Amino acid sequence: MKVVSFSEARNKLKALCDEVRASHKPVHIHRRGGDDVVIVSADDWEALEETLHIASIPGASERLRNPGDFKALTPFSREAFDRMIEEERRLMETEAGTSNSV
Repeated sequence: MKVVSFSEARNKLKALCDEVRASHKPVHIHRRGGDDVVIVSADDWEALEETLHIASIPGASERLRNPGDFKALTPFSREAFDRMIEEERRLMETEAGTSNSV
């Protein structure tokens, strides 16, 4: 992972953000006398959150490793799918709002 100083990151923030977005490789920012941070693209962050969420579901990892154990899925409409996604998004925003207010 690329490591840059805080000063370098501050001076080249736009270029670093563009690089992270295009390469999908995070950049580690070292802060002398402070905690380090990492820049990750929004798409990659969402993928990481989704992966962590799936990993938190009991048995999900095992089922993904053994997909032959699944029963055939019942198809559903695009509208139903969009409603489920919107409901999940609202739930995540509510949870984020709750954790940010603590």
